[in-house]
Amino acid sequence: MLVVNNLEDYRKSAPLALTMGSYDGVHLAHAEIISALVREAKERQCLATLMTFDPHPRMVLNKDPDKLKLLSSAREKREMLEALGLDILFVVPFDKEFSNQTAAQFLARLVQGMGVAHLVIGYNHRFGKDREGDYAFLQNMTQQWPFTVQEIGRQALDQMAVSSTKIRHSLESGDVALAQMFLGYSYTLSGTVVHGDQVGRRLGYPTANLSMDDPNKLIPKSGIYAVLAKVGPAWKESMAYIGPRPTLQNQGKSVVEVHVMEYNGDLYGQEMSIRFLSRLRDDRKFDSLEELQSQIRLDESRARLYFEGR
Repeated sequence: MLVVNNLEDYRKSAPLALTMGSYDGVHLAHAEIISALVREAKERQCLATLMTFDPHPRMVLNKDPDKLKLLSSAREKREMLEALGLDILFVVPFDKEFSNQTAAQFLARLVQGMGVAHLVIGYNHRFGKDREGDYAFLQNMTQQWPFTVQEIGRQALDQMAVSSTKIRHSLESGDVALAQMFLGYSYTLSGTVVHGDQVGRRLGYPTANLSMDDPNKLIPKSGIYAVLAKVGPAWKESMAYIGPRPTLQNQGKSVVEVHVMEYNGDLYGQEMSIRFLSRLRDDRKFDSLEELQSQIRLDESRARLYFEGR
């Protein structure tokens, strides 16, 4: 898959079948649209292409952009889109100037400038200044310019009952199993293993402390989770803790710590990804390290039972 980060660098060579949007998380409804796009591209002898935006448009246009947390990093989104069979990914820098293009101006860039011959959009997709571009607008413009448009109908997408907002809410409430149903895959966090204070090691449960790759990535609700952790090429059964460690500190910064079961190696400085599978319990404060240690033993037993059940 070719990745184009600047539209000015692209020189049209073959007709394009294109869909566009933020595609945060690349969930099941997104995959349905892309599957339709890839099928149409093959039938029409076009390249299957997708245009997405960086940063997320809501981070530029929203009055409170810091509240939006993303379901996928740029790297994760790129890898998932490539796996769905795209030929070209356009990653367009999004700013206020870009957002002020009218729908007609933007469409002219697509059709006349880039060679888009076919557009595939979801039923509720809108674009251009004041969101004036919709399916009716595109249908009308096909009378003036040489392209066709296809809308993925409301029924096809609504039957999935999937949206990025629903996925965010499920993760914020800790329901990672529900998020997995909406996404079609296990929600993932990635980061670099950094040095901590080694309290877990003293308790007999050494943890890898993750520094997140993307500060805008949504981190699920505080608590204990059964996860798979990628150590080198292998995914290993693990437990993850998310929270401010109330037993150890007051008003502490929230951390992400991973205990990889059946592993004793040095992970410092390594990249690690974790897949969330099941939430084991809420975070809570204990009166002593001994109580915390006893609870971690119980957490481990529950995690092992979960993995045995899988």
